[in-house]
Parts: sequence; structure tokens; C-alpha cells
Amino acid sequence: QSGYCKGTCLVLDDKARPLTRSWCIFELLQTVKLQELDPYFQGLILCTSSGVLNSGKGSVEVAMALAEQVAGMDVREAQATKQSDKDMINQQVINELGSFDALNEFVRDAVYKVLETAQEHTMWHFDEVFRMLNGLATV
Repeated sequence: QSGYCKGTCLVLDDKARPLTRSWCIFELLQTVKLQELDPYFQGLILCTSSGVLNSGKGSVEVAMALAEQVAGMDVREAQATKQSDKDMINQQVINELGSFDALNEFVRDAVYKVLETAQEHTMWHFDEVFRMLNGLATV
């Protein structure tokens, strides 16, 4: 909340493992709050080893695998090394959002938007390649 932060970068694998950790859930909560307060805040930026998924530059396969994981995930099941940390974070989510349902919806919505972007980017790329194959565009 320094004013310098422009978004929250969440680096994920295709199993969405960071979303199983309580302190990552805490960071998601901070992201929700910042989005509400700052219209210039870019929100949750999902990154993988293949690229930034929000920009359509990541692997479609990774985005799909991530979406499949998130669809069945409940962030309230996240774990922490210390039970007291987990309890504190869980209580803060409930105090600020009313329940974990809002945070689960936030994560699913972010992944949904990533899938839409991946689909649009992939379709555009296919169209360009088809145009090249038909001699309508240059390489």
C-alpha cells in the first residue's frame, strides 16, 4: 500500500501450489483491498514459467491446467507452517470479505479472464498463420 505497487504478481505452476499457502492467500486479500481503493492498481497478474498469462503471452496448456486446478480449489484450505498464522489470516479474510467465498470468486474470476485472453490471443495467432499460408500476409 506504498503507492508504488502497481499490481500483484502471482507466480504459479500448473498445480496452482501458491494458492495452497496461507501467506499467499493473505497477499490475495491485500490485492482485493487495493483494487477497491486504487483505480490504477492493475490487480492480480498471473505469471508462469511460460509468461504472463494476463497478456496472452503464456502457454495455453498451462493456462488450461491452472484453470482446471483452480476450478476445484477452495482457498480456505490453504496451509501455513504455523497454525497461528493460518488462523490469523483466515480471520482477517472473514473480517474483511465476510467469507472465503468472495476470495474464491476473485481467484476464479482472474483465471477466467486469463482464459478469455488466451483464447483471443490464440485465435488471433491462428488467423495470422492462416493468412500467411494463403499468401495474404507476410512473415
